[in-house]
Amino acid sequence: MLAGMPAWLAYSLVTILLWGAWGAVFKVASSGVDANTNQIFFTVGLLPLMLVLFPAARHGAVGPQRRAGIAWAFVTGILGGAGNIAFFRALGSGGKVSIVAPATALFPIVTVMLAVTFLRERISKQQIIGFALALVAIYLLSM
Repeated sequence: MLAGMPAWLAYSLVTILLWGAWGAVFKVASSGVDANTNQIFFTVGLLPLMLVLFPAARHGAVGPQRRAGIAWAFVTGILGGAGNIAFFRALGSGGKVSIVAPATALFPIVTVMLAVTFLRERISKQQIIGFALALVAIYLLSM
């Protein structure tokens, strides 16, 4: 993507930019419609992207591994959609996007706890300190 930068980092930076804009746009949208309607239109907004990506996705692995991957992707969608509704409700119930977006952006802490518990991944003491500081930051932001 960008010269000399690992692909994962470049994609991560693009994700930060897109999700950052996404959070601000949701605040505007949440002032006009309820959380459930917001989720419906969020999903409808994904359809054009799905139409572009679907032909490429059909050429993946076959067999039980593919079926399991599809099932997990479906579960991911359910979890993400339910999380979106909670996010929309947080904004729709008076939450400031400048607080709600960073607070909900701590979801990787849950991901890390699950990865350590179920995937047997290891994290360093330095990373644990980083997570603790992130929690302190959210506390300070919410005051």
